[in-house]
Amino acid sequence: MISTRTFLVVAAAALLAAASMDASAGHRLNHSAQFCHKSGSDGTLSAQWQGTITNTSPTRNMRVLCPVVRMAGLGTTGKAHVHVIDRNLNAGVQCSFYNQRAYGHTWVWSGWKTSLGSGPSNYRTFTFPAQASQDSWGGFHHFHCILPPKDSTYGASVLASYSTGTND
Repeated sequence: MISTRTFLVVAAAALLAAASMDASAGHRLNHSAQFCHKSGSDGTLSAQWQGTITNTSPTRNMRVLCPVVRMAGLGTTGKAHVHVIDRNLNAGVQCSFYNQRAYGHTWVWSGWKTSLGSGPSNYRTFTFPAQASQDSWGGFHHFHCILPPKDSTYGASVLASYSTGTND
């Protein structure tokens, strides 16, 4: 039989170990842009084999909605990121982030982040600050992005990947 003191020391050590695992355990969920879908009739969605998407329309913007798989029970969205290449010299890629309750009846919207194209290699990462999760057990997140028309010189802008998580 173990002493009360030994039991308390072992119990305290177990609690500290569990607390430190939870505090250091992060979850970042990365998604290919292939999960995004076009919203509305403007633009021309082109899906690339490596998992990215582009707007190949020479004249119209294209709106896409990108769902995020999310870990239930987390109290925060963590920082949210969208990775793009803006190739249009005259218009930028725009993205925003939604954090919603389970039934979609209330949400938090980030506002727009916009890049201004500068040619073929304008790699951008939009970062949205962490927010308290709306309905941590049933809520959901998604990104809403607008890809500009294909540039006649530099080609189509790219939405490559996006993520949320708590390991930042």
